[in-house]
Amino acid sequence: MTAKNDIAFVIVSYNSATTLRGAIESCIKAVEDFYPERGTVIVYDNASKDNCPQIIDDFGRRYPHIFIGKKGESNLGFGVANNRAVAAIPSNAYVLVNPDVTFKATIIPRLQATLNSESNIAIVCPKLLYLDKSVQPSIRRFPTFNFLLCKYLLGEKLQNILCPFDYYYSGIPAPQKITEINWAIGAFMMVSGKYVERYGLFDERFFLYFEDVSLCVDAWQNGYRVLFHPKVSALHLYQRCSTGSKFNYLTLIHIISALKFFAKYKPYRKSWQLISLILGIYPKLRHSWHFFILSKFDKLQRS
Repeated sequence: MTAKNDIAFVIVSYNSATTLRGAIESCIKAVEDFYPERGTVIVYDNASKDNCPQIIDDFGRRYPHIFIGKKGESNLGFGVANNRAVAAIPSNAYVLVNPDVTFKATIIPRLQATLNSESNIAIVCPKLLYLDKSVQPSIRRFPTFNFLLCKYLLGEKLQNILCPFDYYYSGIPAPQKITEINWAIGAFMMVSGKYVERYGLFDERFFLYFEDVSLCVDAWQNGYRVLFHPKVSALHLYQRCSTGSKFNYLTLIHIISALKFFAKYKPYRKSWQLISLILGIYPKLRHSWHFFILSKFDKLQRS
């Protein structure tokens, strides 16, 4: 039986060569400083077309005892790739790190001390900072169907007027002590190995986006807690690719993941049923409309 690590750092890369090296170096520094005997860094690459595979090979040669590189043959999605990496490394704690995140090694023992302080803590998240050191609004309330519908259809400005919702905890002061939160973005999370062993990590129905929201919902529903630790921080080069323009491919993935999220959980199902009804009726309406137009056209031709 494979001995459990004290900690395993997990990075999923996909065309992330510009930032990947810095993220790996942060993780390796933490292992060398605090977990040299029972710490591992694993990077799962989702078939990148840039230099990610070469970067992974380089770290594999330089740190063969603590670094593992895995290369997928296709892009499996963020959740699946994380799950495969976690399955390869039994560990008491997992640190999920985006390839665009860097941090000081000293934050890791502090996060782990919080994670281990009570048996019902599943996830601990640090404060995230932009590169200019300003605070990123990374802790959030669970979204409502109406909030996201208005946001997608009308944009954030009109959404804030028509469907106001304190999504980013902006209505309360930033927590100055460790506190419970609904969820935090998955750019940097420390997750209990015992929780993962019992319930798994990400729901693989989500290719990208909402897998972190779902993970936190599941943790709460399973009787565990999600905490925010504001006294430690990490730098996050946050690009908001899915919201950088009115509509793009990532926006479509975001919408699809949102619909999957609302379909998954009971409190949202009435809203989802309404959307399903609309989607089901639309083809029938379109067929009736075509039939009406064609019948009028036939009459005109016969007259």
